[in-house]
Amino acid sequence: MSSFSTVNPATGEQLKKFEHVTWDQAELMILDAKKDFEQWRKFTFAERSKVLNDLAASLRKHSDDLASQMNLEMGKLIPEGKAEVEKCAVTCEYYAKEAPGMLRNQSSGSPYQSAEVSFQPLGVVFSIMPWNFPLWQVIRFAAPALMAGNVIILKHADLTAGVSEKIGKIFNDLTPNLLLLRNCQADHAVAEKIISHPLVRGVTFTGSTNGGRAVATTAAKNLKKIVLELGGSDAYIVLDDADITLAAKACAKTRLQNCGQSCVAGKRFIVVEKNLTEFLNAMEHEMKVLPLAPLASKGFQQTIITQVEKLKNWGGKVMMGGTAPQGPGAYYPATLVLFEKNNSEVHHEEVFGPVALVFVAKDAKEAIEIANSSPFGLGGGVFTRDLQKGKELIEKEMEAGFVVVNDFVKSDPRVPFGGVKESGYGRELGHFGIMEFVNVKTVGVGAVQ
Repeated sequence: MSSFSTVNPATGEQLKKFEHVTWDQAELMILDAKKDFEQWRKFTFAERSKVLNDLAASLRKHSDDLASQMNLEMGKLIPEGKAEVEKCAVTCEYYAKEAPGMLRNQSSGSPYQSAEVSFQPLGVVFSIMPWNFPLWQVIRFAAPALMAGNVIILKHADLTAGVSEKIGKIFNDLTPNLLLLRNCQADHAVAEKIISHPLVRGVTFTGSTNGGRAVATTAAKNLKKIVLELGGSDAYIVLDDADITLAAKACAKTRLQNCGQSCVAGKRFIVVEKNLTEFLNAMEHEMKVLPLAPLASKGFQQTIITQVEKLKNWGGKVMMGGTAPQGPGAYYPATLVLFEKNNSEVHHEEVFGPVALVFVAKDAKEAIEIANSSPFGLGGGVFTRDLQKGKELIEKEMEAGFVVVNDFVKSDPRVPFGGVKESGYGRELGHFGIMEFVNVKTVGVGAVQ
């Protein structure tokens, strides 16, 4: 059994020591989860909805505590943490209300006297979640999965093990006779065995593209259903007729939310050359006024330092920021890097921190080409006063799973979320998200002779 400690990224102070579970402990969790699944799957939608509404109330009750723990372990600003808790509570209430309709049996034509399509739970689902949105990443999967009748084993990131511990305690109090989510702080070797276990029927993973490849390989070997939400280098295009003030406000906010540590944050900003100077000035102003937390670890700070030097070697010109402060905290300033000449290597790089990359395009056609030159395809958007032109441009030509006009990507329980290319596959949230971990079962009834 190996141990690790959580660390406050603002001070470098060690917070708490944790132990990874052994394989024997993990296997017992799987067996117990299967028993609880056999109970939970028999609950009516009304009974499940009550549990989800109770979960929403409990999250709100623990909002201050959860936000403080996020701040301690990964640096998230307290207001951002509280907003994350509220978003999770709203998502629980959304699925408590809408899931029964989403999962209602559907009649179908068939060669039988009658036929219906039924949506049945898969069973035990293994959830591997990251540190950057330590509550939201869990709940946005858990709420629909639980309403569908599944139960969950959660492997959270070691960096936010304290948040994971609190999530486990909240779930412990939900139902008196069964546990819907088991907190399993596993290392990579044990996690691989969990994926392979025959009683685990599905896997969901949010994290890096390389991590997704490893998880997908193990899942494929064992024929497990899987959803992957991976890296991103989202592109936002600023066309020649854009409202530059609006564009700069939105682009700065998407780049600096969660200190830039978000898969779906805007990372590349492609500006038609007519607007370049005005956009750079406006973007610099907006980035200066937004509050910034520390990065989640000293190691991540060093990664950004190395990446910015790489960007400079690739032809990037640092317009603001670009130098990490001295001291124990994992801080890095809001940074703006301009590429006056395009460099294809840059678009393969995901910069997971408060660094905005600006590129110049001569027109919309070149801007789309630059946007699509990345191997990632999570989100993106366009800024233009011609809403129809903007919608057609991103809907038909931008290679991403979630695209917007005159705003930035915001995950929400009402709409599906996920990517293409190296940003993963499958969807979370919305009607499509709840369908990922159900058995779409055809039930035919023949005529009595």
